[in-house]
Amino acid sequence: MDYSVSGVRKPRLRQQVRGRKPAFGASRGPGDGAATTTMYDHQHHQQQQPPQYDMYGQPLPQQGPPQPQLFEDTSGQTYNSYGNQGYGGMGYGHPDGRQEGQQDQGGFGGYPGNLPGPQIFQDPMVANMAMQYGQTLASQGREYVDKKLEKYVSMSQVKYYFAVDTHYVMKKLQLLFFPFTHTDWSVRYEQDAPVQPRHEINAPDLYIPLMAVVTYILVAGLCLGIQKRFSTDVLGMQASSALVWLVLEIFIILATLYVTAIQTHIKTLDLLAFSCYKYVGMIVSLLAGLVMDSLGYYCVLAYCSLSLVVFMFRTLRWQVQGSGGTMEAYSVGNKRRLYLLLFMSGLQPLMMWWLTRHLVA
Repeated sequence: MDYSVSGVRKPRLRQQVRGRKPAFGASRGPGDGAATTTMYDHQHHQQQQPPQYDMYGQPLPQQGPPQPQLFEDTSGQTYNSYGNQGYGGMGYGHPDGRQEGQQDQGGFGGYPGNLPGPQIFQDPMVANMAMQYGQTLASQGREYVDKKLEKYVSMSQVKYYFAVDTHYVMKKLQLLFFPFTHTDWSVRYEQDAPVQPRHEINAPDLYIPLMAVVTYILVAGLCLGIQKRFSTDVLGMQASSALVWLVLEIFIILATLYVTAIQTHIKTLDLLAFSCYKYVGMIVSLLAGLVMDSLGYYCVLAYCSLSLVVFMFRTLRWQVQGSGGTMEAYSVGNKRRLYLLLFMSGLQPLMMWWLTRHLVA
C-alpha cells in the first residue's frame, strides 16, 4: 500500500500478464503486497482451469460448474386434458403417469389426447352413422327442391317428355324430314294419360329439341370460326339470341291463344317441344352451307321448312281439334283454329331463316 500526497490511501491494483498466472506456492512480486498464499488461494487454483485462447488471441469461455436446476423439466410428459376420474377428479396440469403406447381409456372414446381427430372416422360405427346422416340430408334436400319445383313445373310431366329411346329418336328424325308418307297422326292414351314417347311416335318430346339447340350453338361457333369471326362473346350472344327468340315465340303463341279464346289440348311444354323441332332443320341447313356455300344453304333450308310446316300442321291439328280433327270441322265449325294452325306452322320457316342467315357467308 502506498500513500499519495494528499494522505488518502489508495489500493494498488495487481497486475497480471495476460495468459500467464503465477505458479502455486510461489511468492507474489514485491509490489503485490502479499508474500505467501493462503488456503483459499490453494482451493481456488485447484478449481480454476487454465484459460484457453482462440486463433485471434481471445480467451474462450470457460465451462464452470453445473448450475443447479430451479424447476423440474416436464416437457416430455403427457397430461390428461380431462382425466379419468369424472368431473371431480380432473387432474388439470398434472403429468400422466402412464407409459407411452398405453391407450387412453378416458375422454372422447379413448382417442389419443382425449380429443376427437381423424381417427374417429376409422371407427366403423361412426362411419356408418355419418353415411346414414349424409343420405338423410341428401334425401331431404331433394324433397325440398321437388316441392319447390312442383309449384311451377310438375317433375312427373317433365320426365314424360324425356322417356325416349334410340328407336324413337331415329323414327322421329325420319318423320321430321319425311312427313309426307306418314298417315296416322293421332296420339294414343292410356287411362286419360298420353302414352310415353318411346311407345308413341306422334307424342312430343324434349330430348330431341334440347340436343338440337345445343348442337345448333356448336355449329354456329364452327361457322363463325371458318369465317374468322369466332370469339367467346359472339358465341355467347348467339346462344342468348336463340334463347330470347324461343321465349318470345312461345309467348306470342300463348298470347294468341288467350286473345282468341281457343280451348285446346296444347300444353306449354308441348309448345316448347314443337317450337324447338325447327333447330334440326337449321343444323342441316348450316352444314349444307359449309359444304355448298349459300346455294346449298337456301336449297336445304327451303326443303326443311316445307317438311316442318307439314309436320307441324298435321301434328297440331290433333292437339287443337282433338280426336275428331278433320278439315271439314274447321271449315264448318270454327275457322279461328285453322288460322291458329297456319300461324304456328308458318312462323317456323321465318324463325329458321332469321336465326341462320348471318351464319352463312
